Amino acid sequence: MASNLMPEYLFSDPENISPTALPDYTTLDFISNGSHIYGEIMWPSENQPKPHPCVIMLHGFPGTARNDDISHALCRIGCVVLVPHNRGAWGSEGKYLITNCIEDALNLAEYAHSEEFTEKYNVDPSQIFLLGHSMGANSALNAGRRLNWIRGIIMLTPYDPARYLNRSKESYFRSLLEEGKILKSDGIDAIYEDVVINKNEISHPKAFEQVKDKNLLVIGASYDSVSPINEMILPLWNQLEANSRNTKAVQKKIDFPTEHGLLGRRISVIKEIASFIEEVCNS
Repeated sequence: MASNLMPEYLFSDPENISPTALPDYTTLDFISNGSHIYGEIMWPSENQPKPHPCVIMLHGFPGTARNDDISHALCRIGCVVLVPHNRGAWGSEGKYLITNCIEDALNLAEYAHSEEFTEKYNVDPSQIFLLGHSMGANSALNAGRRLNWIRGIIMLTPYDPARYLNRSKESYFRSLLEEGKILKSDGIDAIYEDVVINKNEISHPKAFEQVKDKNLLVIGASYDSVSPINEMILPLWNQLEANSRNTKAVQKKIDFPTEHGLLGRRISVIKEIASFIEEVCNS
């Protein structure tokens, strides 16, 4: 099915919007494994072509970094966008754990794929994307690898929590977890032990067999001190690149000369995301 996107609105507003067809948003209140997950559901103007692609935006750790510029741009061009807060983050119920974040992403994707959601929000169930930044990219990858119908996975400066578990680099991961004081959890040790116990199931390179034929966009930052490209992206990407002749999937890696948050190249990042979604939906 061809894309119904309108990329001309990526950075501009339509001149006229009918008051009976306004884009809008509402509160996301979704139950994931018994806990209420709160956030936002955004949808484009009723005048835009239907059905719409759907993008699920997954925040990083601990959730302070906002990606509203991306979600609004994607909504303007015709995407329905879900912006959830993980368990234990920003008012959502439950306890924060890396594996809980993955479960939340998986459950939300299943919800977005359901007949109830696709009919209500005019979503094409064959055009659902998971987009995550940093630890949210870990959630996108590890949820998306389990969904054979997911249309694409978008990873922005991905963080592989299983990467820094050895003694020489354990302090890097623990220092990151120190920033999680705003989260509702059982503490740093609980979050860390959750990763140790599940490291083989969440390691990015070990996702290769399940994602080698999936559409993937990976955006790295050349000066990233949190998710260095060599440590966090290349272990999986090198496998995908070696397999590129054996897949028809759209798989792209783009690096920008920024730090972890991609500030200074946000417009370029948004253009790449929109271009990837449009290409995949048209393929």
